[in-house]
Amino acid sequence: MHKFLWAGLGALGLLGIFAACQNNSGPNTGLPTCPNTIGIEGFAYNPSSCKISVGQSVSIAASATHPLRGLGMGNPIAATPTTTTQSYTFSTAGTYEYECTAHSAQGMKGFITVVGP
Repeated sequence: MHKFLWAGLGALGLLGIFAACQNNSGPNTGLPTCPNTIGIEGFAYNPSSCKISVGQSVSIAASATHPLRGLGMGNPIAATPTTTTQSYTFSTAGTYEYECTAHSAQGMKGFITVVGP
């Protein structure tokens, strides 16, 4: 009887571990969800890192003193040297980095992690 009890408890423990792993969609699951608009505060993006799901859009603020550009190939964030906030839709899971071209050396960078279904 004790063998069956231990086997049952072991199976429940494995199910719990499996369930926990199923809810983890990647290493950046602790990131906050992106707001509708990522803003600028001083010389930083707010938030500087966040996550969204594939197919969702997020706007990123840009200004004459804080021109924006995406980094890396396949990044949907286009260079925006204007004072307008642009909206971007992400159709592929991955991490997309962006920066203020005028202040990247000072660390004005951010990234959006796009998680799949």
